[in-house]
Amino acid sequence: MHIRRITLSGLAMALISGNVLAATVEVKAAATKFEPTVVFVKAGDTVKWTNMAAHDTVSIAGMIPEGAQAWQSKMSEDFSVTLDAAGVYIYKCSPHVSLGMVGAIVVGEGKPANIAAVKSSPENKGMIGRAIRELDKALQAKGF
Repeated sequence: MHIRRITLSGLAMALISGNVLAATVEVKAAATKFEPTVVFVKAGDTVKWTNMAAHDTVSIAGMIPEGAQAWQSKMSEDFSVTLDAAGVYIYKCSPHVSLGMVGAIVVGEGKPANIAAVKSSPENKGMIGRAIRELDKALQAKGF
């Protein structure tokens, strides 16, 4: 009986901290694109980039939720980030952005609150603009 209480207590603590419910979503660098280009996660989930030889992942200023933590990985190293702020995050591979190596992460349910800011950003052009159009299609497919 004593062991059972400890186990239930440990489970309750894990549930309270959210660790049991958090997921890890993988984004793979493939040649000069991220697969998948758009991912949907819940607040507290982790996004992990793999197969990063000759690549990095960098959040784009003005294209992440206000108050969210920006990131820049080291070149050629797998990288993970846990995202807590709801909204859309647009990111790129620095050396391959001109080839279309751009992705989007949507954190939370529903239409991202910062989507208008992302669309009106001066960065919304070229290959980054193409990724935002792909994001729009993915949001529409989910009914947002």
